[in-house]
Amino acid sequence: MSWLQVLVTGLGAVPGGFAGGWFVAYRMGRWRQKVEDQLAVHEARLQKGNPAVDAVPVLEARLNVLIEEFRGLRKELREDFKGVVTKDACDRRHD
Repeated sequence: MSWLQVLVTGLGAVPGGFAGGWFVAYRMGRWRQKVEDQLAVHEARLQKGNPAVDAVPVLEARLNVLIEEFRGLRKELREDFKGVVTKDACDRRHD
């Protein structure tokens, strides 16, 4: 390789690298701005509030109360049905 080829290659590579760097920086900046804009929109929505989302803890508490009531009923039914026998067992006992 001669010095002229090195010089021409260097003179071609420097502007190409410079343009590529600017292009990548522009794209990354655009992407970053898009992400920040989306975050700002979501934060604004969170600040504004939503009655349906705010009601979730109340609904969860009510659901837990219902679940506990059903568990209590199941326990009571098990206790009540301990003395009950099936029709087949009754027929065998009274034959």
